Amino acid sequence: MSTQTSRSPRSTLFLGLTFLLLLGGGCGLAWLLARAGVRGPLRIVLIAPRVEAETGLEAAECRALGSLIQDHLEHLGGFAVTNLDELPADPSASLGGARTLLLQPRPRRQGDQLVLSYRFAWGRKLIQAGEPPWRVHTAGALAPDQAFLAFLQSFPEPLRVRPATAVSALLPRGAGAFWDLVRAGAWRFQNLHLPEAIALTERITQQEPDCASAWILLGNLRYRRMLDSPTTFRQQQADTEALLLRGLHLAPFHPRGTFLLSLLKSDNGNQREALTLLLQARRHQPHNPTILTGIAYAARGAGLLPMARRAIDIRDGLAISRLQPQAVDITCLYTGEIQKFETSLQEQPGHLRSASGVLPFYRGYLALVRENHALARQEFRSVVGQASAYPSLLRLSEIYALILEDRKDEAWTKLREYEQERTGMREPDGEFTIRLAEAYALLGDRASAMEMANRAFARGFGCTAWYERSPMLESLRGLPKWNALMQHAKERQALMEDQFPLGLLEDN
Repeated sequence: MSTQTSRSPRSTLFLGLTFLLLLGGGCGLAWLLARAGVRGPLRIVLIAPRVEAETGLEAAECRALGSLIQDHLEHLGGFAVTNLDELPADPSASLGGARTLLLQPRPRRQGDQLVLSYRFAWGRKLIQAGEPPWRVHTAGALAPDQAFLAFLQSFPEPLRVRPATAVSALLPRGAGAFWDLVRAGAWRFQNLHLPEAIALTERITQQEPDCASAWILLGNLRYRRMLDSPTTFRQQQADTEALLLRGLHLAPFHPRGTFLLSLLKSDNGNQREALTLLLQARRHQPHNPTILTGIAYAARGAGLLPMARRAIDIRDGLAISRLQPQAVDITCLYTGEIQKFETSLQEQPGHLRSASGVLPFYRGYLALVRENHALARQEFRSVVGQASAYPSLLRLSEIYALILEDRKDEAWTKLREYEQERTGMREPDGEFTIRLAEAYALLGDRASAMEMANRAFARGFGCTAWYERSPMLESLRGLPKWNALMQHAKERQALMEDQFPLGLLEDN
């Protein structure tokens, strides 16, 4: 078991000399940043590292390391980070600009040490259809926490990150615990390894209780298990929230931790707390795309479509969204901007949205809205065939596919079984519950559809625009119970509009 220890004078001296060498090198990233005279928010395009035999890392471990690097750049530097799997064919057309920095880590594991080299290039120097003018920073092998600190210290004023004490709050001090954290982060994308990932991360939090990243990852993994579990109860949700709060206590306004906590609150139907949390975080992280995605998610569930839409616009001005959509922008479906919604559904290899079945599910859902039933059935069936898909999406996709195959009796039976399993639970959220209402309506069961629509509202989904616009719910409109539901929904939405005016976004 690893333990926290204070640094010896000798190691402190060594680290100080390392910093001097990094800061004094005329060919390093510091030199380029100083010459560029960057002002305003810096957009960093973080390109996935190449997986090579000599790195000593698997592809999933490289992704997990990339997430840790992103967390450091965002939380400590306040940068706007966009992840790309690879550069586009013509990077100058998409990534040009004085405030855009291309950064590709070149991590390598040597025993328990980490080599955190990287290459970088300024967007303003990109040449059409040409290879970027890369500059290379070569790092030495260090203990992992020291390697991260040396990496961040290569950024000079005015882009200096927070002091070393803030860095130490994010990572384990022990090298063994660090590599366990990377392994657990890699397993987050693999359903079969989820129990192992949770057990491993729990052990890290016991060994190093002051490591914010471990608590946030544990909350993330528990949240993922909640989405996968057919029997999730309020106590499990409260426990998951406590884990994320523990991490945020150690690293206040950590973007990923704040985003995950806001999702948990929104899924519990508490968009008010989610928006309050996110708007507060945005005052400390005004250039963070992930926090803006969280605002869009919570706001659309509350029916605040102008706020959700504005958050998307601000986010897309910071991130390179045309190359790598930050989220599935369901808001744009609700506002009738079908093309923008469809654009957000492009495949992202290796990303959780691709691996979890979210993208093909919503491509099928969009086809259903457009009444292209053949394409919708094809997309829903593709979700059923994904081993790593969220079980909730897998089951709902199967139900939709059966409806479109005119196997309605079988679909109704499966839908009823699934609904009964979820009785009394508050997960998935109200937005997912409205999908069940739409399935019942497609089956012609108006009574059950009406009941599920009421349940969706009770679970926090208050977007009156979609209640009124969804083509699948057409058979309910005009019913007395429907009219009563819409009156309640509009009243609650009006209260939220008064509490969260659009100007709150502009004040940041």
